[in-house]
Amino acid sequence: MSAELDWQKDAAEHLWLPYTQMQTAPEALPVVATEGVRIKLGDGRELIDAIASWWTACHGYNHPRINRAIADQARTMPHVMLGGLVHEPAARLAKRLATLLPGDLGHVFFSESGSVAVEIAMKMAVQFWLNQGVEGRHRFLSFRAGYHGDTAAAMSVCDPDDGMHRHFKGYLTPQLVLDFPRDREGLAAFETTLEAHKSELAAVIFEPLVQGAGGMKFHDAAALS
Repeated sequence: MSAELDWQKDAAEHLWLPYTQMQTAPEALPVVATEGVRIKLGDGRELIDAIASWWTACHGYNHPRINRAIADQARTMPHVMLGGLVHEPAARLAKRLATLLPGDLGHVFFSESGSVAVEIAMKMAVQFWLNQGVEGRHRFLSFRAGYHGDTAAAMSVCDPDDGMHRHFKGYLTPQLVLDFPRDREGLAAFETTLEAHKSELAAVIFEPLVQGAGGMKFHDAAALS
């Protein structure tokens, strides 16, 4: 091991990697630099990052405009909580996003990840009914092969049998899970379930248009509507 990569021993001894069985996984590849769509390894090899670092680098690495914006913002203020405070970047981004939303959806709540965004949306759905004075509507209906995140509530609306969180089934809150309606029979089953559980359902949650982690399964646009 070269002197430049002696930190690999620290990683092996102290770093717990996500989605990894640490007892049996091969040694992780050491990354030393990134550029565009490429990840450079310590031995000089380069990888093409086809999943954009789990979708967080969709514009590529070291994009000059993004790097410049990050540096400029860090010099002014890197982060300020929105607890009783507001600032221009958040306000301007919220307005830009609101113009893209349909109907009367004109407000934006920022979060730091997709899983947390799902958790927030689920809490909002439950709180909506509580604000209406309706008790007991705290369950959700989701669809098989769905994936919504890795935090507890988000895991509960993923596929409970064939999904990646099935080992946590006894720990998670039981939700209602159906096959996505693709024909009249499926739609009838969906509507029957909604009617039977309407007093306890807070919302229906689904991936719009395509179930990515579930195998790139495309929904019928008519069924979504």
